[in-house]
Amino acid sequence: VALLRAGTEQDKANAARALSGLVMDQNTRTQIMDAGALPLLVALLRAGTEEGKSGAAFAITRLVHDLPIRMVVVDEGALPLLVALLRAGTEQDKANAARALSGLVMDQNTRTQIMDAGALPLLVALLRAGTEEGKSGAAFAITRLVHDLPIRMVVVDEGALPLLVALLRAG
Repeated sequence: VALLRAGTEQDKANAARALSGLVMDQNTRTQIMDAGALPLLVALLRAGTEEGKSGAAFAITRLVHDLPIRMVVVDEGALPLLVALLRAGTEQDKANAARALSGLVMDQNTRTQIMDAGALPLLVALLRAGTEEGKSGAAFAITRLVHDLPIRMVVVDEGALPLLVALLRAG
């Protein structure tokens, strides 16, 4: 965590990746959160190098398995940063961002925030032309978003249905 706070840009990217590898269970997630890593990961998402942003998104993906952590991630402002990564990141960044967004969907409020941030067209674009990992992350995020009927209709209108069926066929 000290490297996330005061290291070089490369140190920060390496630390984010290392933290993602350390997340094994709730106890470890709690320790990482207690050490103050989350605001530093969000800062890395906001202003880090491409490698740092990718590492931060992946670490956040691994941290959001617990509801209280999800709420903190949203409160720290990570949602629009993840959508920005989904919009302009590398293919790996997009896959990481899609997986992180899928983990953040916890209730109607966060589904609405994700939709309002413009994530759905980006997720559909990832379904259409992303890597296999990106398509999988996008499909999972969309699966989590469609718990609300109005969002289901928007997903269909965005053209996700045939892409999801094609992904299912491809196995």
